[in-house]
Amino acid sequence: MRISVLGMGNVLMGDDGAGPYALATFAAQYAVPKEVTILDIGTPGLDLVPHIAGVDTVILLDTVRSDAAPGAIRAYDKNTLLRAKLPPRLSPHDPAVGQCLAMLEIAGCGPREVLLIGVVPETTSFGPGLTPAVQGAIPAVVGHIVTALRARGVAVERRPCPEVPDLWWEVPVAAGLSDLGETVPDDRLLTRAAQ
Repeated sequence: MRISVLGMGNVLMGDDGAGPYALATFAAQYAVPKEVTILDIGTPGLDLVPHIAGVDTVILLDTVRSDAAPGAIRAYDKNTLLRAKLPPRLSPHDPAVGQCLAMLEIAGCGPREVLLIGVVPETTSFGPGLTPAVQGAIPAVVGHIVTALRARGVAVERRPCPEVPDLWWEVPVAAGLSDLGETVPDDRLLTRAAQ
């Protein structure tokens, strides 16, 4: 069985980064078999198709629109996503989960099962970092991921020594200033740029 856990969202737009943040937190705390794909896919729009085509189960982590309070968690299954009214897409990066699922259903290669775990954002204004309400929801989102995977027979093991989540977007562009006022690059940014 092919299972993918995909974090979606723009980490430079406040709470819109909740999906990648939850994904990184989950990956730092839990180990899964190699058959499970764990991937931050950013803001794919219609480019979501290759990530979910032919996959048995897809678990998506994202922010969602809702009248609920910021930090509230909402879960949607495949049927709900397919039935939802499709809002107009204002940019190529707008979420296109419903459109992608519909296209794949017509082509006969859609995922058998989809679960969208969504967090209601407080703000999606420019700048990295989550608001306290959304930050406080991350442990519950991680718990939902663990529960969903275990319910599907995946051996999810808590790491004996949890790692520090790779929240590369929260690393400042400069680690500090020298006495001459020169910017000193952060080693993690240099390492990532070299990859």
